[in-house]
Amino acid sequence: MKNKVIITYYDLEDNLSEETLWIDSLGNNLYQIKNIPFFAPNIAYNDIIKVEDDEGVLYFEEIIKTSGNSTIQIVFFKDEFVENTTKEIESFGCSWEGMHNQKILAIDVPFNVNYTKVKEYLDTLFDTNILDYREACLSDIHSKQIN
Repeated sequence: MKNKVIITYYDLEDNLSEETLWIDSLGNNLYQIKNIPFFAPNIAYNDIIKVEDDEGVLYFEEIIKTSGNSTIQIVFFKDEFVENTTKEIESFGCSWEGMHNQKILAIDVPFNVNYTKVKEYLDTLFDTNILDYREACLSDIHSKQIN
């Protein structure tokens, strides 16, 4: 059964913000994240979390087990590059979700994908002022690949 959880976090301007994510119940107040966070940091697709149920509203409490996946959040400065970028991201074995206007993407980098290639590609687009990106949740696996 799919549910939603509210993730509370501090945004880039240090304001308290919330993002709602889809989750699947695993029982005992444990859930698995089932979409890619657009804004919330330090959480990734398929992470297992514990929630607090406040009168039917589920709030994030803690990560129980990381998936090994990473979350990369992108903002585009040049719209004409969105389609080609998403195709390239998919060719690396990653998935993505886009916001309404498609200027913001959230990328899921699965644990078994070589993040070095993804990062090199994103760095090239960053260096040419096509986009900016943030490694909102970089797994230990992917962190070791680039360090």
